[in-house]
Amino acid sequence: MSKIITIARWEFFERIKRKSFLLSLIVMPLLILGFSLLPSFLANKGNDFPLPIGVVDFTNKYQKVFADELMMNFLPNHQPAFFSFNLSTVGKSKAEVFKSADAQVLKSAISGYVVIDETEKVNLTFRTNDLFNQEKLNLIENSFIKAALIVDGKEAGINDKNIELLTSRIVSLNKSFIEADSEEEILKSFLNSYLFIILLITMILFSGGMFVRSLVLEKSNRIIELILSSCTSRELLFGKVLGLSLFGIFQFLIWIGIGIFLHQTNTLNFSTINNLGYQFLFFVLGYVFYSSIFIGLGSIVSMDHEAQQLTGYLSIFLISPIILAVEIIRAPNSVLSLLLSYFPLTSAPVMLLRLNTTKPSLTEIFSIVLVLLFSLYVVIYLSSKLFRIGILNTGKKPSLKEILNWLRTK
Repeated sequence: MSKIITIARWEFFERIKRKSFLLSLIVMPLLILGFSLLPSFLANKGNDFPLPIGVVDFTNKYQKVFADELMMNFLPNHQPAFFSFNLSTVGKSKAEVFKSADAQVLKSAISGYVVIDETEKVNLTFRTNDLFNQEKLNLIENSFIKAALIVDGKEAGINDKNIELLTSRIVSLNKSFIEADSEEEILKSFLNSYLFIILLITMILFSGGMFVRSLVLEKSNRIIELILSSCTSRELLFGKVLGLSLFGIFQFLIWIGIGIFLHQTNTLNFSTINNLGYQFLFFVLGYVFYSSIFIGLGSIVSMDHEAQQLTGYLSIFLISPIILAVEIIRAPNSVLSLLLSYFPLTSAPVMLLRLNTTKPSLTEIFSIVLVLLFSLYVVIYLSSKLFRIGILNTGKKPSLKEILNWLRTK
């Protein structure tokens, strides 16, 4: 046991002394700061200034009243939500009107334009080149409905009092969230979930890749043979796993400490991070799980380019939850989300996403933790077999058949 602790201590302090570790302590908090301030920026972007909107009215009936109704929508800072511009259709074909209006959008003179056309019924189309705010689209639609009621009501002989009564009863459909105060809170939870996954992936690839490269160096310099003369391969394996795990946890705790300090000074707001204890548990389990894989597979490579290939292959499984993050957060209890939660290679990152957007039952969390612990035991068991033989293997890269034979040895 003392040899394992000695090896772990050496691995731990050897990595702390490196300049790359000190650099990561600076870079990652900056990323945390960026990801924490980004939600508020995105949530408010485009909502605090009036938008120029063009109006193309092929009916020549609604433009003036519609423009007046658009001006009745206001932003929180009491500015009008829209400025409307009449895009003339006189003496032009539809193709010419669209070409001219599209050019106005493409050169950013207007954010988009509303097309009012009439065949059997009035049709309303909004043409734009941007990802337009749905709330603003609803305001445009309601403004036209009011304008249409006013114009068509007068044509039908309805008096002004009844028209005013009809337009006053037009309401907008507002969204409310059961477990969040606003869409901004949902956005913050989404990006905070991304933050934890990026932290996990960065730590695994950074420390795992660094470990594999150090193994390659130790094998090429024959240092590993000197180390094995004073301890067994099992003691060396467990010492490296323990040292690498402590290094990762230490690094993570420093980042958490920086985050807590910034939160208390009101620089950052992590109030939307839920189930922090469980997130820390899955973070550690995921880190140790992948570190064990790196140690086992890293022992069979002998050259730098092989180490880079290994890191690339493992990163595919790590990145897959990011690719599927939108679907997982949109439906955290779907069959896909549950399957990925129980699959060991994606379990930890997927649970980091789900824990911030839903509340899994204790039974579900406990069962997933058991799956991860069992998978970790299997990985360490298989890694110990690969490590015992592969650590002394130099030169030619072992074939798949040779690796399987190593795993079958007792």
